[in-house]
Amino acid sequence: MRILSILLFITLSLSCDGSKKKFESKNSGFSGKIFGTYYNITINEPNINTEKLKAEVDLLLNSINKTFSTYIKDSELSKLNQAKANINVKLSNDMEKVLILSKKMFFETNGAFDPTVGPVVNRWGFGPDKDKNQPTKEEIKKLMINVGVKHFTLDKGYLSKKNSNLYIDLSAIAKGFAVDKVTDFLRKDKGFRNVLVEIGGEVRAHGNKGNRVWAIGIETPSGQLAAGIQKVVPLLNRSVATSGSYRNYLKYGDKVFSHTINPQTGMPVDHKLVSVTVIHPKCTEADAYATALMVMGPKKGLEYAQKKGLLAYFLVKTDNGFDEISSKAFVSYMKAFER
Repeated sequence: MRILSILLFITLSLSCDGSKKKFESKNSGFSGKIFGTYYNITINEPNINTEKLKAEVDLLLNSINKTFSTYIKDSELSKLNQAKANINVKLSNDMEKVLILSKKMFFETNGAFDPTVGPVVNRWGFGPDKDKNQPTKEEIKKLMINVGVKHFTLDKGYLSKKNSNLYIDLSAIAKGFAVDKVTDFLRKDKGFRNVLVEIGGEVRAHGNKGNRVWAIGIETPSGQLAAGIQKVVPLLNRSVATSGSYRNYLKYGDKVFSHTINPQTGMPVDHKLVSVTVIHPKCTEADAYATALMVMGPKKGLEYAQKKGLLAYFLVKTDNGFDEISSKAFVSYMKAFER
């Protein structure tokens, strides 16, 4: 179940022609499917056995999927969700890392990032059950009883649920983690220096693309699959994640509801922020921060980004299009590449 759609359009040059995602042939690259989406990997180095490398990456990604998927019934996360209360469940190293960071992000963002809000998202009709009936206030109130990281504890590699009905969904952070994991595999295990890894719109880039910095294009919010490019962002040993609300929504009666659910209220957000992009050294953190800022909205999100020194770029809907709002750190980062 995906709490937030990632709306990032990948480019590998500083062209803004809005053309479909394309990887230049002079780079060694390959792609595939994972997590219900696609991944793309480009390596700017010679003499690469892409067939063998793809097989190794696929093996790694399938292992990550078997850990974090809520669709695979016997995945590690599914088993955690099926566990009864007050039982210590042994965690894999990857699961422990992501849960520790998720809990940390929950407190850092005052609950704007919450890995336990999945059942509420699902009831609004944005999850795998595809329930398209508007929930009542009583239903949401009942589901919210089990929302919050206070309902589970982590201790020395074990998780214990305080409530059997607790349901953890890590889709707002797991793709970012997978990007980091694959990037580290390519750089540390395989020794590649110039790589770009993208999974479902989450990106991490290291080194360079020939004599140029890797660059991505942030999509113009349009609700269409073939959208243009709003801004091109260079990536030098950084990651980027974009969270948006303009493609995934439902209409109940005459009212449109965003798929971005506020974990503190259980209600779809009601603000004008349509997408937020975060640049960070690690894609795991970029993924989580983008989710949290999308929940906060343009005003609180910008205030939070300024306070934390985050590289954040907001697109806010207006009557005449979109306002671009950037954190100070983002502005400084962009200026550094203009010199």
